[in-house]
Amino acid sequence: MNLSHCKALIISEELAKEGISEYIFTLANNLELRPNAHVLISKCTAYEFLDEFKPSLEAVSARYYELILNSTEYSGYTENILLYNFYEDILSTTSQANAILVNVNSEESHKTQGNPDNLNGSYIAGETPIKADNKNEAMGIAVFNGDKLVGELNNLETLCHLIVTNKFKSASITIEDPFRENKNMSLAIRPYNKTKNKLEFKNGTPAISCNIEIAANVQTMDYNIDLTKKENLKKIEEALEKYLSINISEYLNKTSKDLNSDIAGFGKLAVSKYLTWSNWANSNWLDNFNNSSFNVNVKVTVGSGYLYNKI
Repeated sequence: MNLSHCKALIISEELAKEGISEYIFTLANNLELRPNAHVLISKCTAYEFLDEFKPSLEAVSARYYELILNSTEYSGYTENILLYNFYEDILSTTSQANAILVNVNSEESHKTQGNPDNLNGSYIAGETPIKADNKNEAMGIAVFNGDKLVGELNNLETLCHLIVTNKFKSASITIEDPFRENKNMSLAIRPYNKTKNKLEFKNGTPAISCNIEIAANVQTMDYNIDLTKKENLKKIEEALEKYLSINISEYLNKTSKDLNSDIAGFGKLAVSKYLTWSNWANSNWLDNFNNSSFNVNVKVTVGSGYLYNKI
């Protein structure tokens, strides 16, 4: 077997929960396997995932996986995790590893109550109410502590993770329409400026602030709202700021308190507060990270979405 063209390393969820450092170290030492191979955690067995492979856009399997997994640049629903990233993070003392979450989309998920056009709910791979010829699905990320799988993030939580870690490119999201009750508004969002994260210790406890700037354009316009008026744009900005602030705060609390995994790499900010490496090594960062407090500030700038007024 020659691994020089391998694009995806697929590991079952069951195996990942037991610990996979032995396999990762072995594969990382293989001269044929490229460090830019994608790391996938499958909620079904790895064989089941591969067996359902039915490419609809590309006949060559290696190119197909590369195409699908790079969709994070325009969807924000998963993160492009490569072998060398994963290898570094499971050895790191300042961050924890995560991987791409995949599954086979089941017929059962098609019966769920939901709008297939709105993927901002709590969907993970294999559970979206979407029918397609290809049942292989990548959505969400698998969260690790050391070399063991400890949890998962859905598509919206993954979007928040990308925004906080400055890996976010663009996405389309749906929020509650600020002008009409029980209606939704679709927005195209992208970074306006890089997210600025700061960490201070208050009485020994990490206090983390995230200052986020997002640019947005309105995509759905099926009613008369004059978006050349500043007061209307302001109303949309406030609604989106509230929406993102709540969800990013929930993501940060979930990873720190529920999963106790610093996949955002806040430890890279914390390590600079220690005078010596031995002090840092003895600090038990993850135990302290579990007590972190977060302050999320979101600033949104909205354009009309028209070409002449696009942000």
